[in-house]
Amino acid sequence: MKTALALGIGVAIGVVIWLLGVEPFWATALAVPPTAFAVLVSRLPRATDIVWSSDPPPPGSISTAHASTLASRLAEAAENPRRYQERFRARLQRLGIDAAEMPDPAELAERLRRVE
Repeated sequence: MKTALALGIGVAIGVVIWLLGVEPFWATALAVPPTAFAVLVSRLPRATDIVWSSDPPPPGSISTAHASTLASRLAEAAENPRRYQERFRARLQRLGIDAAEMPDPAELAERLRRVE
């Protein structure tokens, strides 16, 4: 509706310019910029419009999920030391963490359970 009104205003501007004695080609050429501006303004959202969005997620929900997942995986790795050596130590080394300074998997899993 607003766009149609803006186009109507543009046509009216062109007709007024033509009635003032300008050739139809030049009347159209002179009416296009204000028409384009009116269409652009009609499509922009108002500054006072309310933008509804949901509440942000509660803090810590993602870290809790990661801690519980890591705790269960470390508990599995505590039962299978080879798995701990192959998976966790390699990943920790890629992150630049010295795995020798880390506690054993069972103790680390227990600490992560307490973090939850």
